[in-house]
Amino acid sequence: MIKQIFTDVHIQALLKNACTGKFEIKDQYLVAQLAYVPLSLIEHNQLKVHHIINAHGHAYKKWLLPGSYSRNGKGREIEVPEVFCQSLERYLDWYVEQDLPAEFRHNLNTYRGLSEQAPALLNDRLSAYSMSERIVKSGINKQPTNLRTKVNKLLARAGLDWATAKTFEDSLIIHLAKNVDHGVVADLFGFSSRQVVTDKYNGNLLQLSDALNGVYARIQATGH
Repeated sequence: MIKQIFTDVHIQALLKNACTGKFEIKDQYLVAQLAYVPLSLIEHNQLKVHHIINAHGHAYKKWLLPGSYSRNGKGREIEVPEVFCQSLERYLDWYVEQDLPAEFRHNLNTYRGLSEQAPALLNDRLSAYSMSERIVKSGINKQPTNLRTKVNKLLARAGLDWATAKTFEDSLIIHLAKNVDHGVVADLFGFSSRQVVTDKYNGNLLQLSDALNGVYARIQATGH
């Protein structure tokens, strides 16, 4: 079965129909970060503002994700498109005007007055999304349950009940894998093997018969 992934129409539906009201700018930024930044949901949850802007408060187009937050324990370079940088700067203008926890600020004229503790993503209480914990054989497993719940609510508002928070990551992988070497995409996402990307990409290819039936599918055959 072909994996359904996000298209431009889906992202526009999220931005326009799901992100409304008091937290419109915040929620639109959340969608942008999930759609354009090659991170797992846990990495999205742990990302800090200081990782993605310079000391002057401007968005980086390339930045280093610390190994302490990376899925494979190794720092990796992240590159983002200009449209994401524009969304981030609009969000930061809004961010610094909010009633934030004291630990998210400092009194220096750098990083827009935001401290190293300031999370990239704010929840609706203007704090960081907390991680839920459960005990497993290897120790304590942490999951971004609260962030996942928030994303699912936005998806439902946009009428995208078929999607999950994971669909953002899968969609970005598949879109990139159309034009970028799968090994490069694997490194970008911190996967141990290019096969992870290839499997996702191949899982989204049509069977030959389905592809043939789709050629000029919108042209109706007519009799004489």
